[in-house]
Amino acid sequence: MILFLLELPIVVMALLIIGTTVALAWLIVEIVHRTHLAKLKPSFRNMLPPLGGAMMAGYVIFSALVANTIWREKEFAEQAVHQEVRSLSFAAKMVDAQRYPEFGLAIAAYAKTVTQQEWQSMSDGIENTGAQQILDNLHRTVLTGLPGLPEEIRRSLTATLKDVEIARQNRLMAATDIIPGEVWVTVVMTALVVLTFSAFAHQHDLVAARIMASLFGVMIGSMMFSIIAVDRPFIGKVAISKAAMIKLWENR
Repeated sequence: MILFLLELPIVVMALLIIGTTVALAWLIVEIVHRTHLAKLKPSFRNMLPPLGGAMMAGYVIFSALVANTIWREKEFAEQAVHQEVRSLSFAAKMVDAQRYPEFGLAIAAYAKTVTQQEWQSMSDGIENTGAQQILDNLHRTVLTGLPGLPEEIRRSLTATLKDVEIARQNRLMAATDIIPGEVWVTVVMTALVVLTFSAFAHQHDLVAARIMASLFGVMIGSMMFSIIAVDRPFIGKVAISKAAMIKLWENR
């Protein structure tokens, strides 16, 4: 379901999530007012009216913490990609392209494999073995190949390729670091509690109940949208761009 939403345009995704939440809120209101659950409505008369607002505030704070965590993970993923591209570009510039053309071609092949194959599969936890093999071969080439290369450049290349490896692993981890199912259960269940309490608390006026359901539905839907939009940092309309990585092999 989340993958389907991520493929939609941002505005459409936001409207769909918020609209679904509002519709669910209205459904709860109708269930409360039209079924045997209406017998429970008098029990809510002795509850403090501000309790509903406090519950909504608690939900907003909880959702904001979840959203903040997800957005920080997206920033971490962006930094990993930036570091990987920067290290690859630096390694390519340290080697004479005319004397050692195979080194630059290997970096281009790695970048092409990452952008065309691994970029799509890493969100499912699938690491591209071809990209890893190319990177391993680059390490081997720096250690045992490139005859006549100054020793200080060879050491610098070794350190730079280690930076590439670290950035690559950070990127792969960030791609699969999505919200656990247990957290989603908590987000959904607490939203249902807030909407149900609102429906009971405004049992004396069906119109008021619908208005509050709409307002709470918009707030809850907006919070869910802010979470879902970046749940998978490399998929969707707000996904991390691979343009910088593409330039490493397009210019070859």
